Amino acid sequence: MKTMRTSVFLLALVLAPIAISGAETHRGRTERLPNILFIVSDDHGWGDLPSNWDKAEIRLPTLEALAAKGVRFPNYHTVPLCGPSRACMFTGQYSTENGMWRGPGKQPLGSPGYRGIKRDVKMLSEHLAEAGYKTGAFGKWHLGSLDGEVPNDRGFDKFRGFLGGAHSYWITEKRSKIMHNREPDRTSKGHATELFTGWAEKFIRESAAGDAPFFCYLAYNAVHGPLRTDKSKPASAPEAWVKKALDRGVSFLRSDYVAILEHMDHNIGRLVELLDELDVAENTLIVFVSDNGGCTMEEGAAGGSFPGNNGPFRGGKATTYQGGLNVPFLMNWKGRLPQGMTSNDQVRHCDIFATLLDAAGITVPKMNGKNQVRGMSLMPHMLSAGKKTIPERTMIFELWGNIGLRKGDYKLWSQIGRDYSPDWNAVVAELKHTDLALFDLGKDVAEKNDLRIKLPEVYASLKTELIDHLSNINSEYPDSGSSEVPAKEKPQPKKATTNPTPKRPSQDQFFKSRDRNGDGVITLEEFIGNPKNRNVPALTKRFKKIDSNGDGKLKMDELRKQAK
Repeated sequence: MKTMRTSVFLLALVLAPIAISGAETHRGRTERLPNILFIVSDDHGWGDLPSNWDKAEIRLPTLEALAAKGVRFPNYHTVPLCGPSRACMFTGQYSTENGMWRGPGKQPLGSPGYRGIKRDVKMLSEHLAEAGYKTGAFGKWHLGSLDGEVPNDRGFDKFRGFLGGAHSYWITEKRSKIMHNREPDRTSKGHATELFTGWAEKFIRESAAGDAPFFCYLAYNAVHGPLRTDKSKPASAPEAWVKKALDRGVSFLRSDYVAILEHMDHNIGRLVELLDELDVAENTLIVFVSDNGGCTMEEGAAGGSFPGNNGPFRGGKATTYQGGLNVPFLMNWKGRLPQGMTSNDQVRHCDIFATLLDAAGITVPKMNGKNQVRGMSLMPHMLSAGKKTIPERTMIFELWGNIGLRKGDYKLWSQIGRDYSPDWNAVVAELKHTDLALFDLGKDVAEKNDLRIKLPEVYASLKTELIDHLSNINSEYPDSGSSEVPAKEKPQPKKATTNPTPKRPSQDQFFKSRDRNGDGVITLEEFIGNPKNRNVPALTKRFKKIDSNGDGKLKMDELRKQAK
């Protein structure tokens, strides 16, 4: 027994250093979790990043240096509106799935037309907060202003900025919607870009002095309107920056726009210098991205008339042409990521969610709420200097009936109108009899030549993928008492079946359920059913399309004809 005790004691002495070493290794790994500085610009077109577009007249030395010493993705895709694009980056899902199918509204949760990130969907900031990160959001939020939607409800320790989609650049006591956490901030004065940068700087200084890593989300309103495009209006940029642009030959039309972005770049430079000053640059991942494409001066342009530069691409903000989808995106991690890497692989908004979780040592979930996570981490691709390639993926974009799908070089596009979203079944019904455009972006980056007739097999395959996606979205909002989609009825109890894949009701079943008085025809009132929580205008439009003879009554043959 004495010999055994001696042996155990000696074994313990041998193992103790290993155990201590293991603990130190674990603590060291925890301490080495990277800080994250996530910067988002607003309505910043692809062509207004000089390294993307050699015809760019704009000068962004800070962003160019970050790209030159980091990784740039000129083939990055987003959804073309502020709120939905941010929701995709923060949830890893398409905007059709996470609930932010358009910008947030004022309708309360559970009411018809509600727009907001679903409550059972965990956001990036919540994951990082749970992992021990200090979290701060500064600038534009635009992901909801109701209870349960504001930054402090969604994983952020600190918030200072505005909740809506736009704000004046010059902030005064009388012209301010600035919030400090949950309360109105009436003390802040100055230029929005400088204020947001200053608040981020303070947060980074305070966080760097502690033991926990930080997640600083800095969302500028640059270069969103209001901007000066005629001489009767004041400039949104500081006059010194406007003068710099004018003095080197920038047109007056573009001068305020260019000055706003160059002023933003200068302020980002302040933060890059701060990371070096605090000796945390080698442990800080910097991500810079625009939320959506730039506005254009084309007549009737979506998103407002401002002189954005989307390079060679057609369209801009609020369109699913490439000008609305392709935007600047780069990452920089001093000493970790390759320097000067340009990846032409196709990446997308929801990859940011997965990449930042992976960088923070958090397992990327397969599901978020009741829909899958679409994003994949770009870390292996970057750390291998591109040797680990990004697999070809289908990318789907939808904004209030403006629809795009890209797979490889092929792109489907259509604008079916605003009467259907977010009733995805209605969208599907409309798409089935809609001829979409088919483009080959490898040869036709401006999306001018429709190849639908020339490539029927490609067209049919991509259209099937699009319809399958829209047909299989779980659109329910948890704990809301109703579905996200007002036009859908609540699911009825189903009889037990041995078939695990639920089938849609046949046309005969649909007709029988709607023909309530059994007279052999369906009236508009019967077609709509209970109007409460239903998208009546969309259903009315569908009814009129099916009613081929215009007599106000649907017969079974009309319904069958429409389904073909």
